[in-house]
Amino acid sequence: MLACDNTRTCRLAVYGPLAPLMLSVLLERAGGPQTAVTARLSMAEGAEDAPRTPVAVAPEGTLRLRVDGRDLGAIGHSDALDLGLELPAHYVTATIDALLAGRRIEMSDASGHAWPLSDRGIRTLLLKMDEAQGRLDTPGALVRKGAQPESKVPAAVAAPPLKAPPLLVEAHEDDGQLAERAELLQQLQPVAAARDACGRMSSRQLRIERVDATHVLAMLSCATGRYIVSAGTWLIRDRPPFAPTLIARTPLFPLYPHAVFLEEGFVAGSDACGTSRHWAWDGTRLSLSAEFVGHYCTGPSRRHWQLPTYVTDVR
Repeated sequence: MLACDNTRTCRLAVYGPLAPLMLSVLLERAGGPQTAVTARLSMAEGAEDAPRTPVAVAPEGTLRLRVDGRDLGAIGHSDALDLGLELPAHYVTATIDALLAGRRIEMSDASGHAWPLSDRGIRTLLLKMDEAQGRLDTPGALVRKGAQPESKVPAAVAAPPLKAPPLLVEAHEDDGQLAERAELLQQLQPVAAARDACGRMSSRQLRIERVDATHVLAMLSCATGRYIVSAGTWLIRDRPPFAPTLIARTPLFPLYPHAVFLEEGFVAGSDACGTSRHWAWDGTRLSLSAEFVGHYCTGPSRRHWQLPTYVTDVR
């Protein structure tokens, strides 16, 4: 899976064949001429339909890299996989070369267990990365190298600045009563995608999440005994006039301790992957602080790599 963000940094997540526990690599390259590719290794939990094995063995001890059975050397310890084991530069080159050549590349541990990577689709996506960063036909291209000067590669773009969000405040005692206010419910009309569903629902419910001393998020859902449909999230004042401002079509969840909220897995139109977003409070409004490919496409394990499509410089 490949995604590039608004700074021209591109990230490519590569996985091994579907299994209960798979090797995964995140290849990352910043925009601009003569930038290096970095790689981090981790383990990903397989999906529910992954082939079952007697035991999902986790790597232990010193890890080594092998190409077509040839040992290239030690790359680190298994303890580093949890946060992402960074490969030295020469191993990054060897990994990419092996994937492009269709050679078997795998990581082995001290017990001799091995985890392969899959090369399916890798050439197409690396070519797409080169194209997105303007590297085609230059010496630094990963796939279609050429004699065009590196100076033709567009420079990286600075991330837009964003004011650092304050700490979240605790809920007020009467926040629960706010969710029962009939005049507030009347002002929060379901977003277009939920109107038909809400028209058939037996009730509407509000969930209130405190943002600061005078503002809250009001999350509307329509419910029956069996189904709950999200109908929108608004930023409002905590007393009349509520002055609602629509933020998202789906619920937002606080990311403690700061006033940052997660909008997770929003799916629209042909975007089968879904999109997740972070919204940050700057004391006046909620601003988009990050956007990344949803978990439907970033890998079988929901806790795995994030592939941003929009980043900010929090100051």
